[in-house]
Amino acid sequence: MVQLSRRLVATLTALGGLLALTGPSRAQDTYPSRPVRIIVSFAPGGGADIMARLLAVPLARELGQPVVVENRAGGGGVIGTEACARAPADGYTLCFGSTTTHSIVPHLQQGLTWDAIRDFTHITNLGFQPNVLAVNPSLPIRTMPELIEWARHNRGAAYGTSGVGTSNHLAGEYLSRQFDLGLNHVAYRGGNLAQQDAAAGQIPIVIDQITAMLPLIQAGRLRPIVVAGSRGRSALLPDVPNITEGTLPDFRVESYQALFAPAGLPPAVLARLHDAVVKAVNNSDVRQRFIEMGTEPVLNTPAEFTAYLRETSPMYQRLVEISGARVN
Repeated sequence: MVQLSRRLVATLTALGGLLALTGPSRAQDTYPSRPVRIIVSFAPGGGADIMARLLAVPLARELGQPVVVENRAGGGGVIGTEACARAPADGYTLCFGSTTTHSIVPHLQQGLTWDAIRDFTHITNLGFQPNVLAVNPSLPIRTMPELIEWARHNRGAAYGTSGVGTSNHLAGEYLSRQFDLGLNHVAYRGGNLAQQDAAAGQIPIVIDQITAMLPLIQAGRLRPIVVAGSRGRSALLPDVPNITEGTLPDFRVESYQALFAPAGLPPAVLARLHDAVVKAVNNSDVRQRFIEMGTEPVLNTPAEFTAYLRETSPMYQRLVEISGARVN
């Protein structure tokens, strides 16, 4: 009986060791086994929220589990982004990030408790959404050289954007500095307000994301001058030149939408998520909706996306510094 007990104990001990070794692997192999949430750091109804919900449906099909979008707005995107950074790195909490949350805010706001590179797993850049520079149609401006000439003769001319520290604000500052235009930034509480004022002639120039501007452009109330991005012309405005076409070949200030997770995501879980996201976006209906929203899908690898963030971080830091923007 004693000998049998010893054998039983030895067997159970060995089995326990085997389970300890295989447990994490099995847990990763079966990921996901429960719902996944995507934190959106902005209010419902905005561009990021719409894209996240558009992604959630096909992503749930690919993962075989519900994907729930949770809005955690506040602090210019800081509150939701911090919640994601502090969540367990198990693949069940993701966050929908952007140029604002992961490239601009880290240089704009002091005292952050998270680092955009160190504290996140960079799953993929879902796509770029270029800004558009447009003017009131009454102005004698149809090309970028004409705008440069006009601005130099109208020092202090205003350009409106959706707020301080946004990609459209920094794009305007970059242009103004590069060509010594002396433009005066006017920050609105929303891009739609800036557009309406430009259309009404209250300000001459407005810079905002392409989909937000499209209705007023199509109505003839705003005249687009350039697409401000680095990916060529937009399918939504094929006749409008890209700013890299002769004006600023190295221009890289652009708005991206991306998917992140907390740092330390297990490689097997990261691979599963990345594969599922790529398949979800490449669904013909979803991809078409992205394009209709002015987003050009990228879907790069985690390593490629991390390299992009590292490479462009110094540029955004310089732009924030020259803009004079600061949030304490």
